[in-house]
Amino acid sequence: MEGMRTLPCPKPWRRPDGTPRQDTIPTGAACTVAVDGETGLLLPSRGTSRTAAFVLVGVGLALAVLSGFLVTASPVIAVAGGVVLGLLGVLLIAAGLFALKHRPVATGFMLTPDAVVLTWLRPVVRLPWDVISEIRPLALRMGRSPDAPSRNYLGLVSRGKPDVGERMRKVAVRFGPDVACAVPVGSLNVDQLVVLHTLEFYRDHPEARAELAGDAAVLRVREARLHDAE
Repeated sequence: MEGMRTLPCPKPWRRPDGTPRQDTIPTGAACTVAVDGETGLLLPSRGTSRTAAFVLVGVGLALAVLSGFLVTASPVIAVAGGVVLGLLGVLLIAAGLFALKHRPVATGFMLTPDAVVLTWLRPVVRLPWDVISEIRPLALRMGRSPDAPSRNYLGLVSRGKPDVGERMRKVAVRFGPDVACAVPVGSLNVDQLVVLHTLEFYRDHPEARAELAGDAAVLRVREARLHDAE
């Protein structure tokens, strides 16, 4: 969309030539969701795809067929191996069918009028707006060379030390003691600049947060009206 091109890219997320560095190509879009009784704006992450579920079923079927050949063999070891492979195949098939049958839970950054919720974590991490002091673009270089590739992260800087879980804390500590969460933007399915500027907008404009419970926030993101509280 034309409006997205006007969103400035922070220096940590730029290549040496100044162009934005995008870790992945996003295909999702912001939407309104209800999770655990709360309604908010979802900036989705990349969930498990249906392709992965089909792969599980395919591998499971292959193991089941191989198991059948081994079970019909005479050596006891071959029969035992066939039984083990058969059980593993059944488990993989069941997991794949379960993934195909059940719709995934809406995962990503869910912005509600009261908090930012990281719904892909279990238990979910919930950061009230009033404890978030800064939305900080971060980058982690994959190597010591100045030309080594970098990975973009989005940091949530907080007042105090909110409970974000051990998994989030281990990543965030790489960027400083004031960073509560550091999320790799490559795990998100929305343009990194949209996520950054959306979070910054609603942090800086508490009077606009009420719209996060409805479709007005989706329209704002879609039109990239993320500079002033219009």
